[in-house]
Amino acid sequence: MEKIPLIKKETKLNIVIPKHTTQNIRSVGEMRLLSNTKVTTRTSNFTSLYNNKTRKLKKVLVIVEEDDIVSLNKLVDKIQRGKNYQIRYILTNSEKIARRFWTFARVYPLDVNLNSILRYDVIDEIICYVSQLPENFILNLERTSCIFGIQLNVFNVKKNPSSYIREETSSKIENAPLHHTGYTIKKLLEFIFSATVVIVFSWLFLLIALLVKLSSPGPVIFKQLRVGLHGRKFWIYKFRTMQRDAEERKASLIARNQADGPMFKIANDPRITKIGKFLRKSNLDELPQLINVVNGDMALIGPRPMLPEEVDAQSEWQLKRFSVKPGITGLWQIQPNRTELPFNKWMALDNEYVETWSFKNDFILLIKTIWIVLQANGK
Repeated sequence: MEKIPLIKKETKLNIVIPKHTTQNIRSVGEMRLLSNTKVTTRTSNFTSLYNNKTRKLKKVLVIVEEDDIVSLNKLVDKIQRGKNYQIRYILTNSEKIARRFWTFARVYPLDVNLNSILRYDVIDEIICYVSQLPENFILNLERTSCIFGIQLNVFNVKKNPSSYIREETSSKIENAPLHHTGYTIKKLLEFIFSATVVIVFSWLFLLIALLVKLSSPGPVIFKQLRVGLHGRKFWIYKFRTMQRDAEERKASLIARNQADGPMFKIANDPRITKIGKFLRKSNLDELPQLINVVNGDMALIGPRPMLPEEVDAQSEWQLKRFSVKPGITGLWQIQPNRTELPFNKWMALDNEYVETWSFKNDFILLIKTIWIVLQANGK
């Protein structure tokens, strides 16, 4: 696992960890990384590819003050009963908590570089138990969760020093539409629509597959690793429109790249097959992505999924797009001359989609996309 910059300053906590666990568990006592440590790759963290059993669990980061084991125990009990959550990190300055929970999650001190964790790993929700944390810590936490579009739950814990009574009041900041009732309905309708199209138009899938197979040697389906919700990696599916060695030939064509930012696109790409030109122009090459929607990795409407190396080059303000599922179409796809838009404009459109999401807007985007597809002006 690659090292990432986590600790802003050295924190002294005396925790002894057995050697056989250090490859998978990084404790507070182990971490002596400085904030200027060079990050050479993000593939092992932000774009981690989880197996089918764990990838759809809700990944949680917990912040706990000194020795508040009661709050953590309640959360752990809830998780073990429901099995919908996975605690990825615990941030605390308590050696007592660190010793007790280091086998359950990665434990770091409160002065950890939180942005590094959120940028380079999959986190769906932050849960913070507060009793004496300074106000500026909470404000920074709110700002950070807003930048990344991550749900924030803050529990104010009040303890009566003369008794064992604990009172908890909570506040929740969503920062993204993912947990809205309308978005849940959207996911259900998109699943039904996608599954229906795949079944009803299975003859079209078979016809296109036959044409691709006869046009050039190689697989019918092109699959590529992309980055989805909160950094989850998944395989995206398309009908193959390029020659079999297209990825190997990409390096020799970099000098001809006409796209802005980390994207790669050239006019009259010599790697595209004859049938591939038709499929791209008609947007039929995107049809297999309906299977991605059925699998739950994508949505019909949302920001386009990006390659890991493209995500690696993004600025922090551009990462809010990962707070919703990536889509087959979105605001960028319906723009006139979309391939000529600057990369930052594209990212701004994706942020706009997240911040202004509504069921009505999605329906309008879908209608506009159908019109564009009927015009057969894809590129």
